[in-house]
Amino acid sequence: MTHTKFSNRLVDNLFRTEYGKIVSLLVNKYGSYHLTLAEDTVQEAMYKAMQVWPYGEIPTNPAGWIYRVANNRMIDQLRRLSKQEYTEDSTHEFDNAVFDSDINPDDVLKDELLKMLFACCHPKLNIENQIILALKVLCGLGVKEIAACLFKSEAAIAKAYTRSRQKLIEENADFELPPPTQLKKRVAVILKVIYLVFNEGYKPSSGEKILNFDLCIEALRLNKLLLEAELGNLPEANALEALMYFHLARSASRLSEGGFVISLEDQDRSTWDQDMIKTGHFYLNRAVEKPVYSEYHLQAAISSIHCSASSYAQTNWEAILNLYDALILRYPSAVAQLNRLIPLSKIKGLEIALEELSEIEKTGFLSNYYLLYVVKGYLLEKNDCIQDAKLAYTQGLEMIENELERAYILEKIKTLA
Repeated sequence: MTHTKFSNRLVDNLFRTEYGKIVSLLVNKYGSYHLTLAEDTVQEAMYKAMQVWPYGEIPTNPAGWIYRVANNRMIDQLRRLSKQEYTEDSTHEFDNAVFDSDINPDDVLKDELLKMLFACCHPKLNIENQIILALKVLCGLGVKEIAACLFKSEAAIAKAYTRSRQKLIEENADFELPPPTQLKKRVAVILKVIYLVFNEGYKPSSGEKILNFDLCIEALRLNKLLLEAELGNLPEANALEALMYFHLARSASRLSEGGFVISLEDQDRSTWDQDMIKTGHFYLNRAVEKPVYSEYHLQAAISSIHCSASSYAQTNWEAILNLYDALILRYPSAVAQLNRLIPLSKIKGLEIALEELSEIEKTGFLSNYYLLYVVKGYLLEKNDCIQDAKLAYTQGLEMIENELERAYILEKIKTLA
């Protein structure tokens, strides 16, 4: 790999893992009124890194370099805006700071990123806008990625983000942790944010990767911060941790050596990471110690059954179907209804699954979601409706923005007689 490619990849990694942290440090230092400026200066610093690092020595502490450049730029801008002298505060000197994923339990909830996560989940914003703000400001997701996560148009996400950010500024939100009584109300939204970040990492909505490992690790890091704190060590947080480990355990088998996507049905299960599966079971056992059953409990249980099956054919589809029924009953979701169709087809037959898919289609909610057509194509293919299956796959192909997913569906279309 060339020096330029390495440095650009490093900046990309920093954007995914450190962008939100550095923004939150600047906001905590200069106040929420300057949130927009903080975002701009961090982006400028990362752009400068892409210009400078390929032609020189990469700093030993890249994140500290980004922080210092952004901070200096912010001081310059604030001087121009207010004619006031902003000087360095020695308590915020990060030249020698260590930016890594190691977590000191003694510093839990002192983590600046987690503080700002709680701040973004401000009660003056509706829940969806809290999620959008946190995903954009802190987790480095773009408008396009957030739109894919929430099944919204990019224009709607951009508008909601601008409005939410302005509201946070108007409220002069305090980026210190609120009292425990208020924190508890915000944890549910934070878990949702972490869940969406992990999903985007595990299955990127666009680009040329089938897995963005950095995003997945960042989701695990944030969730671990919660778990290490008394406030956040909740059954649903443990269940989410289990779910993420169960998924990551299977990640190595999702792509062939030639770079082609491999479906769950065809994956080599001997490559699944058994240590991660054990860790998933550890957190799932912790999650069920109290009689609280969240959507993460049910999803983790479903994933654990997949991880325990010796083969696709030997999967306990009836148990999975029962768990999906419980999930939809307690947490209604069109996506969950769609995911339920595969186990439904195994237990009650393809015709019934196709009938239920037709009902989902009538709602129109998933009409722009490519997996609707991929699942439809799969069910039709298994039911020997080959031409209809090809049509469904083709419809889905037009909506896929991930290049590896596109290649996978295109190959399926070609191989159908």
